[in-house]
Amino acid sequence: MRFPPELKRGDTVLLVSPSSPLTEDQPIEKIAEAVEGLGFRVRIGESCRRATPRGYAAAPAAVRAGDINAAFAAPDIRGVWCVRGGSTAWELLPLLDYRLIAAHPKAFIGFSDVTTLHMALQQRCGLVTYHGPTANRTLKWGEDAFSWQSLRAALGMGRCLRIENPPGEAIKGLRPGRARGELAGGNLSLVVQSLGTPEQICARGRILYLEDVGEAVYALERMLNQLLRAGVLEGAAGLVFGDFTGCRNAYREDYGPEGLLRDFFSGWPRPVLYNLRSAHCSPMVTLPLGALCAIDGDSGGMEVFCC
Repeated sequence: MRFPPELKRGDTVLLVSPSSPLTEDQPIEKIAEAVEGLGFRVRIGESCRRATPRGYAAAPAAVRAGDINAAFAAPDIRGVWCVRGGSTAWELLPLLDYRLIAAHPKAFIGFSDVTTLHMALQQRCGLVTYHGPTANRTLKWGEDAFSWQSLRAALGMGRCLRIENPPGEAIKGLRPGRARGELAGGNLSLVVQSLGTPEQICARGRILYLEDVGEAVYALERMLNQLLRAGVLEGAAGLVFGDFTGCRNAYREDYGPEGLLRDFFSGWPRPVLYNLRSAHCSPMVTLPLGALCAIDGDSGGMEVFCC
């Protein structure tokens, strides 16, 4: 896997909307102003200014993919920052120019529905990408310095970066042991959706990271079973679980995601971590997906390396 050149203050980033359109309370001009306030120069992709008649998709897929392809082709653009998630990034997969992207590695940032694009860029381009906050979250960074500090640390990580939660939030060990491998994954629902497609998640020998939002606990169990039966979990060197925001059990309130994970992986022969705050939560940790990763299920330790 290749790291893109470091994205620094003064560099130009393109804001793109690869999934759903922006809402009225988060206009692209305000997001661009907030990103400029971090020290970047900003261009706004056409995908940020349009929406399809369906309502739940931003601009037509060709426009959204065109923004990403053009950003990787442009010599003066150093990063691509997705403005929000949503539900339609999968439409872009056959339209991306993977050869072009692989030839011009650049920082690519986002999470949630952007998981679909992370998987494609890692597997087809060998590119390290950043599972980090979408650009619309910069509107609230006056109250959340940690998320910016974590993103900045990941973008300029050097040879090694220790992954740490916000103060007062421990990364928990669910199963003991140590493991190393490339870091892969993202949103659980979208990782499962990749099964049977050309972009199917590859977790063999890797550290698989998973998180989700708004899913019932029984749905989480169903998706984990699907990954297990498909051989994805069995091949992983280790597992890391993020936050499961709003994932509840209507049948038994005291049995939530952590209880499910403890039961599901009881006796699991490889290390498992839980409660990494890199998900639909604030503050949020940024993860360089595709980087070499080491985890310790006894101490809850996690580090990533550039080689």
